[in-house]
Amino acid sequence: MTTDTQTEEESREELMPTPANTTDTNATYVFKSQSLSAGEQEFLLQRKQVALEALNKLGIKSTLDSVPHVAILGSGGGQRASVCLVGSLYQLEKEGLLDTVLYLGGISGTTLAMSSLYSDPQWSKNMDKAVYRLSAPRVRPLEVVSWLRERAKEKHFSLSDIWGVITSASITKQLYLQHLSDDGMNAINPYPIYNAVDKNCLRHGPLRGKWFELTPHEAGFTDLGLFINTSHVGSKNEEGPEGEVMEMDMTQVQERFNSWVLEPGRQKVMASFQTLSDSLSEGPVKEKVTWMIQKGLPMIGNWEWGTTENFLYQYPGAEVPSCISGKENLQLIDGGLMMNMPLPPLLGEKRDADLLIALESGSSKTFTTLTDARDYAQAMKKPFPEIDERILEEKDWPKDCYVFEGKEKEPTIVYMPLFNRCNCKDAEEVQAKMKEFSTFQLPLNQERIEFVLETAKANIKNNKETLLMEIYKASCRRHKKMETSSFKWCERKLGIGNNCVIDWNNYMREVWVNSVEPTKISGKAIVVEIAESLD
Repeated sequence: MTTDTQTEEESREELMPTPANTTDTNATYVFKSQSLSAGEQEFLLQRKQVALEALNKLGIKSTLDSVPHVAILGSGGGQRASVCLVGSLYQLEKEGLLDTVLYLGGISGTTLAMSSLYSDPQWSKNMDKAVYRLSAPRVRPLEVVSWLRERAKEKHFSLSDIWGVITSASITKQLYLQHLSDDGMNAINPYPIYNAVDKNCLRHGPLRGKWFELTPHEAGFTDLGLFINTSHVGSKNEEGPEGEVMEMDMTQVQERFNSWVLEPGRQKVMASFQTLSDSLSEGPVKEKVTWMIQKGLPMIGNWEWGTTENFLYQYPGAEVPSCISGKENLQLIDGGLMMNMPLPPLLGEKRDADLLIALESGSSKTFTTLTDARDYAQAMKKPFPEIDERILEEKDWPKDCYVFEGKEKEPTIVYMPLFNRCNCKDAEEVQAKMKEFSTFQLPLNQERIEFVLETAKANIKNNKETLLMEIYKASCRRHKKMETSSFKWCERKLGIGNNCVIDWNNYMREVWVNSVEPTKISGKAIVVEIAESLD
């Protein structure tokens, strides 16, 4: 029996092409919906099979319907955050917990780690390989320049392309030419959600127009509920052989979703360019790098960051704010400028999260991301667990793990600061570590990479029992949700009141007796048999 009220009551409405695209043979269609795409639903069905097996191995008895919706969220924080995410995922795999996770959300620095991870179709089964890649040789400058020369032929070549490819080449040690839509094909790994914000609405637009999410199947504005197929993002005017749509590769995605520097960092970008040039000997390679610098310097002067074709340009309807509909191009930038943890797509009914494991490695004061998310949730009328104000007093020298428990519709949030009172003797040492591993610095050397990796691994290992308990409780909550959903479905669809006993293969009777007080099923004692084929 299907009891998912969200998918029953909400349909995905395919709307007309956006006005700016009506003459394009590859017209971009906009979908208006607050429910999951068909592709994501299919993926989750497969991923839940993986999670169910993992839960059973952990001794958590479950069924496919009661697999909890667990997500891991990585914060921003440059290379520090990227390495922290890899170390945490490594230890979660070793502890047998990673396969229970349905979603992996990243923002800013952690999008770098995610892009690297998903370049391996089976990364979650072999985190040793991901850790090894952190120490691999950097991409050769010649490869960087060759990639940029190809991008320079495109309409929207900008400073984001130059800065992004340098960051990717030096930190993740790879240039990713695969497409994000490829990541939705293998449910061995959690479902990835990349996050950014729209610069045009960030400062002067309404809250619902700010957050932008990108998944293997759809991309769009989380709170507007307006999406397009991921393969069309930024590709309207870029056609390949025989006119097919050219999807952005993952290096391009990184550029747009990891723009740390923006206006305050102009000097840092110029310094990075100069450092790269000075490190090279005279010859063909230096000549090509000089071309790149000459190409980029005018952009630095004008501060031209990347743009993406706006699929909502001149879109009719009041639900789209003018800061979006009035712009031909979107400017998707680092989501950490609004909230340094990718919580928005995992709050609310759409993905119906039970448990969010938030790995905090940002440079802001501890709990800032949580209070930002709480304020956002309140403004958007989304459920969020209660935060005891007394806990916020520990922001300078936090514990290594906090549990903010959801009671009904709210997800439980496990919040894990990277530097804490288990690995720092006092608040001053926490501050010193954050300064030592600051967001804006040259790439970490091997020794410093190892330190962050081992710190992140230890945080997971030390809190394995807490994580296991919260996964178990999330499974119980999901089971209860499904029971309640079944009850409401019978009331709504069959007109069965709460004075009836439900007999469905001797299973539903058990559910009713266990989940509803006896007084609610007494009375006329009517027995209703539900056919097994009923859907």
